[in-house]
Amino acid sequence: MPSPGALDTATAVVAHAQELAQTPWSELSGAETVEVATAVAAARGLVDAALVGIAGRLDGDDALLETGWASAKDLLTHLLGGHKGMGGGLVRAAGRLAGLPAVREALEDGRITLPQARAIADRVATLPRVPEFREQVAGGMLDLATSEGLDATDLQARFGEVVRDLDPDAALVNADKERVKAERGAHHARHLRFAEDGHGGVKVTGYGTLEDAEKIKATLHPLAAPATSEPGACGGTNRQPGEPMFDNDGISTQTPCLTPGCGHDGRDPRDAGARLWDALVDACERLANSDDDLPRDHGTKPRVIVLIDQESLRQQVIDAGLAREGQTPTGARLSASAVRRMACDAEIIPAVLGTTSQVLDVGRTQRLVTTALWTALIARDRHCAFPGCTRMPLACDAHHVVHWADGGPTSLDNLVMLCRYHHTLIHQTPWAVHIDPDTGQPVWTPPPRATLTSLHGKITYHPARPRAA
Repeated sequence: MPSPGALDTATAVVAHAQELAQTPWSELSGAETVEVATAVAAARGLVDAALVGIAGRLDGDDALLETGWASAKDLLTHLLGGHKGMGGGLVRAAGRLAGLPAVREALEDGRITLPQARAIADRVATLPRVPEFREQVAGGMLDLATSEGLDATDLQARFGEVVRDLDPDAALVNADKERVKAERGAHHARHLRFAEDGHGGVKVTGYGTLEDAEKIKATLHPLAAPATSEPGACGGTNRQPGEPMFDNDGISTQTPCLTPGCGHDGRDPRDAGARLWDALVDACERLANSDDDLPRDHGTKPRVIVLIDQESLRQQVIDAGLAREGQTPTGARLSASAVRRMACDAEIIPAVLGTTSQVLDVGRTQRLVTTALWTALIARDRHCAFPGCTRMPLACDAHHVVHWADGGPTSLDNLVMLCRYHHTLIHQTPWAVHIDPDTGQPVWTPPPRATLTSLHGKITYHPARPRAA
């Protein structure tokens, strides 16, 4: 159906649904109410099928970014006004039902409801990845739903029965379970050890899953390719065939270089193992020198931040051993005793707080302003400042409330700590944040809620109330 027709149909459905919702139910007889309930349930099932289709269409569509939404699940959760994850559930259902065309068709025809379809798809997703077997199991559960009218709970309970009928010896299921068990065992046994040999070297031993090994090899092998050069680029030369070992002045006709095993012919003298080791070192150096996300707390050294109010600072309670409960930049909660123990070897930064926990001054250990500001953000926000998120600082960025490109200053009253996910979210959705001038704390304003205000499908957006993180 073309999009204009779909929009017209959806608008008409909204108008009729609103008229239905305003029905004076007390005026209906019991028999009429039962008939209406049956029709409404059927209509809801078809509307759910349409939502699944919409979720599948919007998932991964870059056009969403133009409307201010980062993903289809965020948009659908917002529009439906449900619990977090509701939109994601529709997206997952669309993905799983795409591989079960018979179940998807039954949902769109109104023969089953979305809860029934999801019960089938979710259980089938746990089976071995054998398409024919999965389709057979889905078909068996679909027959139970349509012929016996089983609800989602009963369908899940009968799942094992359907599987046993189609795989009586459990050959497919057990083979997959054994493979999963072996992979899980390898994952639990993973390790990497470095043992110094006392002679300037180190022995490396490790164990892990095949999956992890493939990731490592895919990264290292391109870096471990032989590095060729022009002959003689190493600084050494070979004695030519028939040429004497020494010239008339007694000087060797062969010039050595400092690389053992080098043939001075431009070929890489390293064997495969040496190249792979060098590739590992190279990969670590590239990562350390890149802008990728490393748990280094934005370039700062490991340190302890002790929060203390002005009055306590004047009374020198730290020197008296009365430090307040502290928190490390990684989010670990520490007692005052633990703070004092760590202070023996760690760098102490006194973060002075006012009466409303607003950061008044942060001691600096470097000349760079960015380090001091990041320390101030840790002291103020503690973790990602988005409502309900507690991701630790090492997984966060400093976000400009007023973008730097728009003239916003790089100062504490224009910065907020956000994890990678919510940093992307605020750039691509209608969420807004500002710093309260009185408390110095971030205050968030969610996107406006859409509310239907007329029988013609007109939608009005009502602003949401700001809320603190």
